[in-house]
Amino acid sequence: MGRASCIAALLRALLPLLLPLLLLLLLRPTTTRALGPRISVPLGSEERLIRKFEAENISNYTALLLSQDGKTLYVGAREALFALNSNLSFLPGGEYQELLWRADVDRKQQCSFKGKDLKRDCQNYIKILLPLNSSHLLTCGTAAFSPLCAYISTASFTLARDEAGNVLLEDGKGRCPFDPNFKSTALVVDGELYTGTVSSFQGNDPAISRSQSSRPTKTESSLNWLQDPAFVASAYIPESRGSPKGDDDKIYFFFSETGQEFEFFENTIVSRVARVCKGDEGGERVLQQRWTSFLKAQLLCSRPDDGFPFNVLQDVFTLSPSPQDWHKTLFYGVFTSQWHRGTTEGSAVCIFTMNDVQKAFDGLYKKVNRETQQWYTETHPVPTPRPGACITNSARERKINSSLQLPDRVLNFLKDHFLMDGQVRSRLLLLQPQARYQRVAVHRVPGLHGTYDVLFLGTGDGRLHKAVTLGSRVHIIEELQVFPQGQPVQNLLLDSHVGLLYASSHSGVVQVPVANCSLYPTCGDCLLARDPYCAWSGSSCRLISLHHPDLASRPWIQDIEGANAKDLCNVSSARPRTLVPAGKPCRQIQIQPSTVSTLACPLLSNLASRLWLYNGAPVNNSASCRVLPSGDLLLVGSQQGLGMFQCWSIEEGFRQLVASYCPTVMEDGVMDHNNQRDGIPVIINTSRVSAPAGGRASWGTDKSYWNEFLLMCALFGLAVVLLVLFLLYRHRDGMKLFLKQGECATVHPKTRPVVLPPETRPLNGVGPPSTPLDHRGYQALSDSSPGPRVFTESEKRPLSIQDSFVEVSPVCPRPRVRLGSEIRDSVV
Repeated sequence: MGRASCIAALLRALLPLLLPLLLLLLLRPTTTRALGPRISVPLGSEERLIRKFEAENISNYTALLLSQDGKTLYVGAREALFALNSNLSFLPGGEYQELLWRADVDRKQQCSFKGKDLKRDCQNYIKILLPLNSSHLLTCGTAAFSPLCAYISTASFTLARDEAGNVLLEDGKGRCPFDPNFKSTALVVDGELYTGTVSSFQGNDPAISRSQSSRPTKTESSLNWLQDPAFVASAYIPESRGSPKGDDDKIYFFFSETGQEFEFFENTIVSRVARVCKGDEGGERVLQQRWTSFLKAQLLCSRPDDGFPFNVLQDVFTLSPSPQDWHKTLFYGVFTSQWHRGTTEGSAVCIFTMNDVQKAFDGLYKKVNRETQQWYTETHPVPTPRPGACITNSARERKINSSLQLPDRVLNFLKDHFLMDGQVRSRLLLLQPQARYQRVAVHRVPGLHGTYDVLFLGTGDGRLHKAVTLGSRVHIIEELQVFPQGQPVQNLLLDSHVGLLYASSHSGVVQVPVANCSLYPTCGDCLLARDPYCAWSGSSCRLISLHHPDLASRPWIQDIEGANAKDLCNVSSARPRTLVPAGKPCRQIQIQPSTVSTLACPLLSNLASRLWLYNGAPVNNSASCRVLPSGDLLLVGSQQGLGMFQCWSIEEGFRQLVASYCPTVMEDGVMDHNNQRDGIPVIINTSRVSAPAGGRASWGTDKSYWNEFLLMCALFGLAVVLLVLFLLYRHRDGMKLFLKQGECATVHPKTRPVVLPPETRPLNGVGPPSTPLDHRGYQALSDSSPGPRVFTESEKRPLSIQDSFVEVSPVCPRPRVRLGSEIRDSVV
């Protein structure tokens, strides 16, 4: 009994030590290599030309619009609009036009009375800035939670006024959101404004509407066609061009909303695409001034291996080759997940084709039961013409030339069948666990041997990623820090004709050239960059669009798919790249004896690895030199370390020299001042080790010491267990005595009845009254009583001998007798 209790106590003591070790063995982390950029350019670097525009006391630069000629950039900010010259306004001291449009005092006071913050919410944030016609722009702002719309004359860049000289203002309800934090989208098609936004102060009345038209139309709020949506983008697709069935043009809206068709414990966010027909005029009796062509379908973007969904849509860019080739349109979507994995919220980029979108809208419907709010697939025949479809040739054959002539049964069917059963599936193009993408712009670039799609992705921390699609995979060419940390990229606008990208944030607008080929000084860097804008001309890396290379007269080199710099650059170069290039002479340096110095090896590429050579042989870590984790070489000044040290960059099998050093050790710490005046020797004497900005460590996967860590933890736990067992064995005698003394006071052993001999039992089964004794707990029986004591009533009453039991403990030498329902120390 004592040995078992001792083992149990030992296990309880060792369990807190063994449990962490078991968890470490079971919970081995899964490491995922991040898809990092090849080159990282920090903020303010001179390697990449980035110009910024910012006005004094102005913030929240959200709306961007480029004129048709590309010479003027219109910017909408908080209570101000700007007209910037794309060439001059971004220069220091450049001229620009400014138009102040502030919310009046009364609107700000009413906004404050309604509980909004006066300085933050009760301002006029420009949310819509679109071209209305050749002479005017349409702009809408929140106007202190009371949205307004106005017109801007492009000639004078002033607000349009009526004949009396008053500014022409219109109610912005249904066009612009009340809250500046709400997302919305808008576009103008043939002078008509299509918007997706919320139409109430509380933000609980979402709508997709058409205004600026003689036929205003919107979604039906009472039918719950939209469930708390967050609109991100919209697109106009001219599907009537070349349509054999005489289809109509369509406007597509992209948003995220609550998925009512899913019955989960928490609200599930679903990404959607909705469409309406351009010629939709509403119904005659049913759905008057409401969309008769509104349908929506789910956008699905998930990981192919485990199906993990990225269900929150952040932005969509529509890439259409031409209006005639609208059926080849691609939709690039940026997604994040409602369920975060890990400490960093990742994102994904998925591609949707026009054919997949049309297939979903031509499929089966889902039907909602208004009483139970249950959704199921509609398998019964649908009325004719097809509900939600535009007016086509088949409808015209039935004398239906307008939505006003649609039968009531078709419109009543649409009320409960606005959600499609099929999902719009996509192709996962890019999975980025190290960045949260929020905006995307895509440019189709013609290269020397093909056409490539270049993606510009804005992150939530002010970075800009430039990537190129290579079939089913993506290569991130570079990463630019365009805004300070904490300022997300709010908008992107691409000028594909000039080759400029505009990005806006809270603090300003930046102008970024789509490429800087001079950043790649060698043939290897030019080809390894995989930049479709650049090619190697034989002497330098140049921009293709500016030079228009003649392939017959000058063999320019570009290899976006393979980046085979090892073969292509060696053929075009006069000397092999494995030899010392002419521009890399050995750098003479002097170091002091018995001092620690570092030789730098900065790499342009984050994907390259370093190779240090000493007199042509790889450097092995020794007492005189050691390669640091940052890639620099730690060198101790001694006569044994003399020679030539070379640092080579290795990427995709291509090797090129980065730095070459020829160190010499000074005698007695004295420097040759004559050589110093000549500028030949350079002293490098520092113990500071710093990795280059954006180095491989920031994106690549370093060597993991997890197995060694687990082994050390297991050995440590085993040593602790052995030490505890050894101490218990050495003090086993004392532990036995300790357990014996402790169990008498704490352990309650099981009782067993003591059967009295038959001859000692009374005939009536009732024994004589017990003799008064001195009961003093667990004292020894030989102890004398200090004096008379008073007995309780339970001690005086007679007990039956048959109800008496004796407890026998293997540890305590004194038995305990139970008399009836009480247990006492007695002499048995």
